[in-house]
Amino acid sequence: MDSISQVIHDCETCAAIKQAKRVKPLWYGGRWSKYKYGEAWQIDYITLPQTRQGKRYVLTMVEATTGWLETYPVPHATARNTILGLEKQILWRHGTPERIESDNGTHFKNSLINTWAREHGIEWVYHIPYHAPAAGKVERCNGLLKTTLKALGAGTFKNWENNLAKATCYKRWNEGLLVVESVTVKQEESTFLYKAVLLSLELAITK
Repeated sequence: MDSISQVIHDCETCAAIKQAKRVKPLWYGGRWSKYKYGEAWQIDYITLPQTRQGKRYVLTMVEATTGWLETYPVPHATARNTILGLEKQILWRHGTPERIESDNGTHFKNSLINTWAREHGIEWVYHIPYHAPAAGKVERCNGLLKTTLKALGAGTFKNWENNLAKATCYKRWNEGLLVVESVTVKQEESTFLYKAVLLSLELAITK
C-alpha cells in the first residue's frame, strides 16, 4: 500500500492538483455521529462548460460520515435528473438514506422531490440561505472536484466528462478514504471490498 501511495504522491497530476498531502476531513463526529455509513448525504450541483454531448452540470453527493463522493453528470439541473442521480449513485449503491441535505434551488425544492422523498421515507432538509457552514461538506468537495478536473485538463476543463471518474477517485483518496480496509454498504448487506479500493486507486493514477 505504501508503494501505491508513493506513486500517487509522485504523480505529476497530483502535483498539479496540489492535494497530494491529505488533510483532516471535516465530517467526523459532531451531528453526524448518530448516523451509520450511507444514512446521511449532502448534495449540490456544479456548473461546467457544456460538452459535445450536452452535459453541463454535475450532481455532487457527499456521504456525511466519511466524505465519500459520488458524481452524476447531466445536461440540465432539474428535479428529475436529481432523482435519477440519487437513485443510480446512492440508493442502488449504498441503500436508501435517512436524510438528504441540499440548498433551496428549484431543482431540489419542488413537489416532485418532496413526493419522491416521502415515498422513500427520506427526510429532506434544506440549508438556511447564506449560512455557509451548513453546506460545508459538499461545498468543500465541489471546490476540490473542480480543481482536480482543471488539473486533469491541463489548466482547463477540457474533456471534464471523460475525467470525472478519475477526479472523483482523486477526491476520495485525498480524504484518506482509500486506505480504509472496508466500508460497510447497505446494498445486499455486503462489504465494499479492499480490492475495489485498490481498483479505484489504479484508475486514479492511470493517465
